[in-house]
Amino acid sequence: MDGRESSGEIARAAAAWVARMDRAPLCAADQARLRHWLAADIRRRGALVRAQALWLKAAAAANALPPARLPDPANATVQAPPRARHGSARRRTLLRWSGAAAASLMLAVLLFVSVPVPTAYATAKGEMRRVPLADGSTLTLNTQSRVRIHEDDGHLRVQVVRGEVFFEAAANATPLRVEGDGRRFDANAAAFAVRRLDGQPAQIVVQNGRLDAVDGNAGGARIGANMRLSIPPGRGKVAPTPLSATDLQQELAWRDGKIAFRGESLAHAARSFSRYSDIRIVIADPELASEPITGLFAASNPIGFARAAAAVFGAHASQGDGVVVVSRQH
Repeated sequence: MDGRESSGEIARAAAAWVARMDRAPLCAADQARLRHWLAADIRRRGALVRAQALWLKAAAAANALPPARLPDPANATVQAPPRARHGSARRRTLLRWSGAAAASLMLAVLLFVSVPVPTAYATAKGEMRRVPLADGSTLTLNTQSRVRIHEDDGHLRVQVVRGEVFFEAAANATPLRVEGDGRRFDANAAAFAVRRLDGQPAQIVVQNGRLDAVDGNAGGARIGANMRLSIPPGRGKVAPTPLSATDLQQELAWRDGKIAFRGESLAHAARSFSRYSDIRIVIADPELASEPITGLFAASNPIGFARAAAAVFGAHASQGDGVVVVSRQH
């Protein structure tokens, strides 16, 4: 432990300062202490601003309560004193209610600023996005991908929810932690990709550097450069396998907007293109659908792929409304 203040501790201290400022203006000594507190850690100024904003929202909500309805003097009768007492009681009830509401809202403020909230990034179909992280690392999200980024006491943890993400982990004293399919790895000065697609085992492909398994589910082994780790369902131990330079290039082809096939079926290739485009490729008969396909194709050009595949297999590609049908010529 380096004694560094946690984000939660900073948030609680910021909320305490805001509460103190709300009660009365700060004296000169308190103002000096606040300036000293803010200068000691760059994170504190942002925490104070967030606490002030939440406090103002709480105060605005309490002030928005409806005022008590007072009796109309023009219509006063001999029962006016009792009605006035009733109005005073009602006002006291409303004041007690508004005080309780403000206290509840303040509690929500304290809880909100004390509990870290993850940041989520996602890409739409056909979109690719690059995301810089606070520690100097970067992420590149492929089409239809999503990650959640947590900050635990200043340490970054990235959870890959779905899709494909390429990491460029910066060299830091604290490694970047990555989670995927229940497995956790630490990365420092490493370049690697994590893939989580429906119906397929999760995979990690390391281009440079290494990843260290945090738990025992990955065999406790390191995943070094030019290696791939497939993570099947379940909690059994797994081991990485080496990759040739060609295999590595094909695994990471999506970063250049390409899709690489190495003997997969034509039906599998058609499904792969559906991740990048709303244009569907339909393989008309089962025999053609089972034909293997190999090559590198532009992910954004499903029509060009369908025509190329039709030419290779002596088939015909016909384009309709958002659909390309590949069928044998009869």
